[in-house]
Amino acid sequence: MRVPAQLLLVLTAALLYQGSECQRRPIKEALFLHNENFNNASFEDCVWRREREPCPDPAVLFNMYTEAEPVKKTVDLFSEDWLRQSGWEPSHETILLVHGYAGGDDTLPITVLRDAYLRRGGYNVIMMDWGALCQPPCYVAAVHNLRPVARCAAEALGTLRRAGLRPDHLTCVGHSLGAHMCGIMANYLNFRLNRIIGLDPARPLIRSAPALRLDPGDARAVHVLHTNAGRYGEAARLGHADFCLNGGRSQPYCEDTPNEALCSHIWSICYQAESLFRERQATPCGRRCSVRVPPSRVSALPVPLGQPAPMTASGAYCIEDFSTPFCPATSGLAEGDDRCCLDAQYAAAATTTQPPRNRPRPLVRLRALVKPALDNRTDDSRQAIAAQTTRLSQTGLR
Repeated sequence: MRVPAQLLLVLTAALLYQGSECQRRPIKEALFLHNENFNNASFEDCVWRREREPCPDPAVLFNMYTEAEPVKKTVDLFSEDWLRQSGWEPSHETILLVHGYAGGDDTLPITVLRDAYLRRGGYNVIMMDWGALCQPPCYVAAVHNLRPVARCAAEALGTLRRAGLRPDHLTCVGHSLGAHMCGIMANYLNFRLNRIIGLDPARPLIRSAPALRLDPGDARAVHVLHTNAGRYGEAARLGHADFCLNGGRSQPYCEDTPNEALCSHIWSICYQAESLFRERQATPCGRRCSVRVPPSRVSALPVPLGQPAPMTASGAYCIEDFSTPFCPATSGLAEGDDRCCLDAQYAAAATTTQPPRNRPRPLVRLRALVKPALDNRTDDSRQAIAAQTTRLSQTGLR
C-alpha cells in the first residue's frame, strides 16, 4: 500500500512536533513556576520585540529606591534633573537589579535582593522591570526580547550617566535571564560597566555567541554564582570568577522539594543577599566546579562570595554548606529573610550535614542486576522476574 505524499508530510510534522515537545517539557515545567496566575495565558499573548524597536520602550521601566527614600520612584528618562531630585546619593554604589523570566519589579525572588540592599544601606537601587516582555508561557519570546530590551536599557543608562550617574560606582546584578541581560546590555553602552554579578545565568535556548550572553568582557569584573549548572543555569564559566555553591548543580536542601532544579536555580538570590551581611569564604577549586584543585591554585587564598568579592578575583571557587542561606532559622542572621526559608514540610532537608537522598534506584541499575539472574534461571523464572521488573518500572522506578 502506497502512502500519499500529503499524509506522509502530516505524519512527519506530527512526529517532529512531538519530539520537540518532549525536549521542551523540562524547560516548560521548570520555568512556568507553577503559578496559578498564568493559567489563562497562552502563546498568543506573547510579545515579540523587533531588533530596532524605538526607545525608550514603554514596557521597560526603571524604578529607583534609595536609602533616604526606600519607596518606588519610576525614573523619568525625559527629565535631566530627575536623578538629582530623587534622593539618589552620588557617593553610594548604584545597584541595577535585573529579574529573570516570569519576574517583575514587585515579584519574587528578586524582591528579596532589593529589600536586602535597602536594609543593608549604603546603596542606590535601580530595579529594571521588563516583566511585560517575559511572562509565562513565553520563554522563547523572552529570550528573543533580550537584545532589543538590552539596547533600550543601555540608552536609559546613558541618559542617567549624563545626569550624573557614575559608571565606576555601577554594578549590574541579574538573575537567570537577567544575568545575560546585564551582559548583552554592556555591548550597547558607550562606557564600561564596573561590575556584573550573574546569579545562576539561564541556560535553556541561550546561544554561545558572546554578543548574546554574559561573558568576561562585559565589565571590569564579572562574577558568577552557580547553583543549578547544567539544568536551568549555565554550566560553563562565564566570568572572571565563578563561584560554585555545593557543586554548582543542585542544592542539598532542595532535594525533596517538588521541583529540585527550580529551587536550586532560585536560591542563588539568597546567597547574594546573605553576602551583604555575612561573608562566606570560597576556596579555589578546579575548572567546572571540580573538587580537585590544580597545582597552580594550591597557594591561592580564599575569597568572599557575592557582593564583597574583590574586583581582582579570578578563577573557580567552591563552597559547601548544607544549610539554607539567608534564612534566620538556619543561618542565625537577624537580618535574614523568611522568604529564603524552606516550607515546614521541607525543613528537614536543611540540616548541617548532607541529608540522605530519598530516591529509588534508577531502572538501569535494576535491569543490570536482573539480567544475570535471567541468564541463570529457567524459562518460568525468567518470565516471573521480567514481570516483576515491569511492575516496578510502572510504579515510578525510572
